[in-house]
Amino acid sequence: MTDSTSSATVAPGAPEIAADATDQTAARRTLRERGGGHRHLITGSSVLVLGAAAQGVGGMVFSLLVAQLDPKHTFGDATALYTSSLFVVYLAGLGLPVALARYAADRSTDAHTIFTWGVLATAAASVVASAGYLAIARPQAAEDVLWNWHPAGGFAVFTLVVVGSAWSLIVDVRAMTMRRWGVVLFRIVAVSVAKIALVHLGQTSDHRSLLLFLYLGGPVALSGALGVAFINRTTGGRHRLGPRPTNARAAARYSGVNYLSTLAYQAPYFALPVIVLLNVSNTVNSSFYVAWGIVSIAFYVPSAIGQALLAEGGKDGARVRSQLRLAMVLAVGLMAAGALVTFLGREIVVMAYGEGYRDAAEILPLMMAAGVPWALTSLYLAEARILHRNVATVAITVTLTVAIIGPALVLVPDQGIEGAKTAWLVGNLVAAAVAVVLTAVTRRRDALGQGDLSEAGQLNNG
Repeated sequence: MTDSTSSATVAPGAPEIAADATDQTAARRTLRERGGGHRHLITGSSVLVLGAAAQGVGGMVFSLLVAQLDPKHTFGDATALYTSSLFVVYLAGLGLPVALARYAADRSTDAHTIFTWGVLATAAASVVASAGYLAIARPQAAEDVLWNWHPAGGFAVFTLVVVGSAWSLIVDVRAMTMRRWGVVLFRIVAVSVAKIALVHLGQTSDHRSLLLFLYLGGPVALSGALGVAFINRTTGGRHRLGPRPTNARAAARYSGVNYLSTLAYQAPYFALPVIVLLNVSNTVNSSFYVAWGIVSIAFYVPSAIGQALLAEGGKDGARVRSQLRLAMVLAVGLMAAGALVTFLGREIVVMAYGEGYRDAAEILPLMMAAGVPWALTSLYLAEARILHRNVATVAITVTLTVAIIGPALVLVPDQGIEGAKTAWLVGNLVAAAVAVVLTAVTRRRDALGQGDLSEAGQLNNG
């Protein structure tokens, strides 16, 4: 009789077959993970690009309607205030959108606690930054519009717009990390629709500029406040102040480092319009706002793709290098197409807004051409942030700021918006060159110093 144990005897070659099957299963799992990472990155980037398109269309329709309904100086005062509020939101960011993408990217108790403290810190910083800006910069529009309406009430309105707008940024990041891209898109579309719906109200008001400012900034501020109130329906938790997260110190340090880099990275984006509004008349500023409105929405596309890359690349097991290549193709391709469209269709701006806005059409093509180097800078900066390359992060962002703001401070007072155009294009070209060189150097250093299993190897190679 055959021994009962004989049936359990392992056939020759079975270990190799089993090992090969295990390897194949692991390989399929890896491919699924890579595909999933790319799928989420593509989905997130696509949604944010659609959001940018909706925001751009909404802003253009709003501007077109106002150009037909109101005098140019009225629109100029409103846009000066709105530009000022965006600048203050930038100052009040504290690096939290980047930090939350890294340390509040799940549904854990720690993530909810960090987000709650982020909401409180953003509100406090917004109040302080609003007071500081209005006291130091003293834009003429604040006196003509806010203080003329009511000194205390004007400050309160401005500050509430800033607080709500700042909250909208961190709410979007929280939704992104949950991969609830539909929530982000809905908020953006709702804000755009609300602006257009409100524009016809109060046309005969003595405080029309204030109303236009509220129509521009109010919907996004309200969306931020509602987002804070209801985001936990998406994250499945609640706002909480404790217990202290285990990674609280790391999150604070990461936020601080990235606040400095974010200030530098976004300084040209928010400071250039302020430099313009402080040096030109309100009528010229309205022309710059029309051009800048198109440019800023287009330039949001690489920033949004970089934000999606940051949200996905910060997750465990992410293939950052492969994701970066895909993001680069999307961003550079879209910005190149946008530059070509504005070059061929700049006369449409004059046809749509009127001859009084021809100066906006003249500066638009070259400002849009700066979008290609901006895409390179944005995405290489996202890689540096994901991999905690703090030296490269600071170097890229400081270069961007100095290369744009420095020339703008010299050129805008003498040349007006033509000087702003030149500073924007040249500065972006310089910053992109530095970003490319620094990325190549740090990748080579990491590969030589740590091998293929370093952050430049196993984590990043796609």
